[in-house]
Amino acid sequence: MRTTRKAPWKARTSTLTLSAVALIAGAVPYVSAVSGASPPKGTPTAKRFGGVPTVGALFSAVGGKSHFCTASVVDSAPGDLVITAAHCVYSKPGGYARHIQFVPGYHDGKRPYGSWPVRKITVASGWRESQNPDLDVAFLTVGRAGTRVQTRTGGLRLGVSRPYRQAVEPVGYNDTDSRPVRCRTRSFEFRSGQRELYCRDFWDGTSGGPWITGFNSRTGDGTVTGVIGGYEQGGDYDWASYSPYFGSAIGALFRQAGGTRR
Repeated sequence: MRTTRKAPWKARTSTLTLSAVALIAGAVPYVSAVSGASPPKGTPTAKRFGGVPTVGALFSAVGGKSHFCTASVVDSAPGDLVITAAHCVYSKPGGYARHIQFVPGYHDGKRPYGSWPVRKITVASGWRESQNPDLDVAFLTVGRAGTRVQTRTGGLRLGVSRPYRQAVEPVGYNDTDSRPVRCRTRSFEFRSGQRELYCRDFWDGTSGGPWITGFNSRTGDGTVTGVIGGYEQGGDYDWASYSPYFGSAIGALFRQAGGTRR
């Protein structure tokens, strides 16, 4: 465990471990972060940037001056769905997070696309009952009924049953920074049901950050194929991050949240 931070569903400080990873195709050998090894030679470092409309930060709506996790708008028929890590919004024994809001495109204290209150949280029963790391994904319904955050921001396509190994660009908000970071890298299979990637400088606050293929850093367009979470709630090292594999269970959770594609 690295650092501690407050989660909105608990009065006490809880540890949320996340990390980042970057692997350049064919150039960086696989070294599992479980062993406590140093990052492989050639591991890239995340870069700060001005953000995109499809990715934002989660804040507590009660005195919410600091953000605690990352989330992104996912393309859906209702247009009001956001994806993040389940451990950001549901824990035992605290239950569901309350009074939280999603701020897309947040940077330098600015909220260019407004603040969207979370009115519904959908997590898998396997997460609620046993915190199964392969199900560390949540869909949030945001805004007042009838409003569509997606019309303001656009949305990332949900990529299900994609290869473990692929070029990705994770995006996240370190909780001590007012700008997000991004990193070009490659993911690979950590174990069945879990993906891993290497990139330095993904710290606390990046949990829930999307792993995007075909990322357009100007418009925020692309396909989300993972979120920082899963094994060790995203990882214990800033240079190695994990994600649940987006297979049929995550597709079913998306539909349960009302997210049939347009």
